[in-house]
Amino acid sequence: MKHLLSILLLFMLCFSSQAQQNLVPNPSFEDTVYCPFGTNQMDVCANWMNFGNSPDYFNTCTGFGGPPFNYGFGFQYAHTSNAMAGIISYRIPNSPAGPNYREFIGIQLTSNLVIGQKYYFSFYANFSYNTNTAIASNKLCLDFSTVLFDSCCHPPVDNICTFYTDSILQDSVAWVKISSSFIADSAYQYLVIGNLFTDQNTDTVRLGIGPDASYYYIDDVCVSTDSLYNEIWTGIPSQNLENLHVDLFPNPANRNVTIMTKEFVHQISIFNLAGVEIASIKNIDELNLQINVSDFKPGLYFVSIKTQSSNTVQKLLIEP
Repeated sequence: MKHLLSILLLFMLCFSSQAQQNLVPNPSFEDTVYCPFGTNQMDVCANWMNFGNSPDYFNTCTGFGGPPFNYGFGFQYAHTSNAMAGIISYRIPNSPAGPNYREFIGIQLTSNLVIGQKYYFSFYANFSYNTNTAIASNKLCLDFSTVLFDSCCHPPVDNICTFYTDSILQDSVAWVKISSSFIADSAYQYLVIGNLFTDQNTDTVRLGIGPDASYYYIDDVCVSTDSLYNEIWTGIPSQNLENLHVDLFPNPANRNVTIMTKEFVHQISIFNLAGVEIASIKNIDELNLQINVSDFKPGLYFVSIKTQSSNTVQKLLIEP
């Protein structure tokens, strides 16, 4: 019994040590004050705050407005588990919002940074591609502050931040890990994520016709004194997307699409970019199924595939 208690105590100490490694509370945006029911509700995510204008909070508890549909901002699952944030990092200068419009999220760290101490930090970002946000940009920043900001008084857009991305992030499929380190020169209390550079100092690539903004999803934020922990920590594991075993091919397609699974498919629904269901097949109960999509207009669609134990949504690109 004494030996068992010693093992249990050691386990508890190790768990406590791991829990203290990340200075960002609620780093994967999972804990909520209540379930968001619309956009511009960053403050309902526990610990996180709106640090400027109208950042968004996405959680699967919302239903269709949560991941992966995200109120039409762009199809994407959270990097891990069920929740993530979304921010505008750039908007064209002649938009109704005016020049240098930015959205910021922020959080108070579990303890102040120690001057002279080296810290390692990381977060995951994904480019949200849709009709209105088809401008990719760089200068996505992670900054530290001693000042608390709010929705009205955001951080100054003055081309200064702790770390920013040089490259233009335009991958709307894969999440990109952004990671670096710095030595604290102040007892910083807050962390800020957003673009702190002016329009003139932000590089962009227009990927669609008529978009006016750059929009990025953010997930799994880490600040630690342990470089290895920052390197290997990837967020809270997702339970929803494991072991789905669904293949959809060819993709892109222009005539027939084959769906193969390891479980019987019960229902398939196809949605357009606006989230409108344009086709549905029920009571299938087959492992392999071929769908003719030759009558679909070219563009991006979402295919919802329900099996006995899972419901997954995959992107499907229809070519001319």
